[in-house]
Amino acid sequence: MFRREVNERSPMRVFEGSMHGGLGPGNVGIVASPPGVGKTALLVQIALDDLLRDRKVLHISREHAVDHVRSYYDEIFHDISQTSRLEGPEAILLDIERDRLILSLLGQVRRGAPSEGGIVQKIQEMVLFARDIAHFEPDVIVIDGFDASTSTPEAVKALADLARERSAELWFSVQTPAGADVGASLPAPIAAIVNDVAVVVCLQPERDVVRLRLLKDHANTNLKDLHLRLDPHSMRVIDEDVRPPSERPRDPRKFRLISGGAKGAEAEFGACAERWELHETNYSFEGHKLLERERGVVTLSEDELRKGDFSLMYVSRRLGRVLSEIPLVRNVLQTIWHQLNAASQVFVVGIIQEDGTVRGGTGWGAELARLWKKPLYVYDQQRRGWFRWSGKAWEMDLAPTISHESFAGIGTQDLSDEGREAIRDLFLRSFGAPAS
Repeated sequence: MFRREVNERSPMRVFEGSMHGGLGPGNVGIVASPPGVGKTALLVQIALDDLLRDRKVLHISREHAVDHVRSYYDEIFHDISQTSRLEGPEAILLDIERDRLILSLLGQVRRGAPSEGGIVQKIQEMVLFARDIAHFEPDVIVIDGFDASTSTPEAVKALADLARERSAELWFSVQTPAGADVGASLPAPIAAIVNDVAVVVCLQPERDVVRLRLLKDHANTNLKDLHLRLDPHSMRVIDEDVRPPSERPRDPRKFRLISGGAKGAEAEFGACAERWELHETNYSFEGHKLLERERGVVTLSEDELRKGDFSLMYVSRRLGRVLSEIPLVRNVLQTIWHQLNAASQVFVVGIIQEDGTVRGGTGWGAELARLWKKPLYVYDQQRRGWFRWSGKAWEMDLAPTISHESFAGIGTQDLSDEGREAIRDLFLRSFGAPAS
């Protein structure tokens, strides 16, 4: 498909149509959501749609470094090019990079500082820098990480004035309280600053999709339901004729769990695999006393166990941990290497530590998945939620699903009730109710 066709068929046209043609030059729009739902990804999706129409975008991030923001663009563009079979994606990506300028406020403005004396002034300076030094006049300005809790109507008016002066569309994101029920009224942080805002859209998580709600549309009081569903990972608009993952038929008998069958999380993964009629492979070794699963056990020889030693030595340096010489411990780690080597997607139950690694022996598996760049999801038993490794950081994932036919399920022996429920919900989301 050619670039023009991708734009014409883009579901973002529905997004614009619901707002009477979109935001429009000189206007300010807000993307609001609770933490971790995908404000940045949606802003990038909006920006990419403009870039594909040869419009210039200035992206200013308060919370992320330039490379981090660029990775968002690369990931979502890759998704668009793959799903639409875009012709000549490399050349188009070069055009996008020429028409996009990413700047970061990370570390420049202290969170909690008065917005009119802090972030707005910095934003104004960056727009002037783009124009006078970089000779870059944006059609769209994206500001990610605006702190509505400390902002004032005057600060937002200054942004609106900036949009009008530059004749640019200006979008910024606002974080709303976690768990807040967004009805017809505007969330508290936005209600106080909305006078100079033309459009407000809100992201609401719903099972394995995110719904987009229109809360303000210029002066229009008869607001439409956007009826738009977003992919929770990329925030890409899902075409109306494409059902979300939970609605698509998925035969669990085509899937295989790769695990270790030990007590705790692995035994629960195995029990769910059996209940949902998935195939199951549990790598083990002679004398493994913690093995609880009897289904699909593969007992590895000494030579087979040693195959992963080189990778484990490398991972030990990444983790800053010593590769144990205790036979039982070492054998467990060697079986983890086989599990991760055979899997295309990895699910872990454990605890993510402050340094980003996963606690205990489970951390070796998580680190191997990161090293091999396999899709990695961790259910953190302390924070009671799923997190996805983006390639640079852990990001909250509201509803991961098993999408690869060969996947690993590993985790702690100290499985909590919440962890057990998270594993069962994962299978339920992925395959629907079990046959029996």
